[in-house]
Amino acid sequence: MTQNTKAHPEEELLERYAMNRLTGPDLDRFEDHLLACAHCQYRLDEATEYIGIMRVAAEKVAADAPPESAWQRWLRFEWLPMPTPAMAGALLVLVAVFAWHPWRAAIPTEWRTVELATMRGGAAETRGTEGYSLRLRLDVSGLDTIGAAAQIVTASGKPVAELPAPIVDGKAELTYAPGLESGQYWVRLKKSGETLREYSLSIAKP
Repeated sequence: MTQNTKAHPEEELLERYAMNRLTGPDLDRFEDHLLACAHCQYRLDEATEYIGIMRVAAEKVAADAPPESAWQRWLRFEWLPMPTPAMAGALLVLVAVFAWHPWRAAIPTEWRTVELATMRGGAAETRGTEGYSLRLRLDVSGLDTIGAAAQIVTASGKPVAELPAPIVDGKAELTYAPGLESGQYWVRLKKSGETLREYSLSIAKP
């Protein structure tokens, strides 16, 4: 007589029974069927054998694996209460803060006002201090400064900064937050590509 295969338990039930994980009404129905079904008895023997082989293989792999060092466990973040994705995000923020902080700390936090009243002069008032943000006030008497801008260059003529030159209390006022290293500089007031006036600026060490 041909067996009705639709009546056979599904593979999931067979595997759960082989691993002693089948309980309740499902267990009772499965065992009732198993008593009268040689086909499922054969299927159960195969499943039990396969599960046994897999368990032995897993135990062997675990036994052969080298002991994990403390630093490897540390790298897996198992010692932390928060999940790894959250920790990764926190580490990214921390790295960004450390990368940004030295740059931020390098920006001077105090300002020095320097009056530039002479062209290529060496007067004391044209001297700034290294490590301080600069506020430069340029004497623009007799000049048409509408649309003018300023340029700070090194002694060799290398541009350092291009700055707007608004008029404040009758003088062109420039602000340069990063400050300058010690040395000789020139400040050029320019309009339409032409230099209206050039000022000497010396920066001294504190």
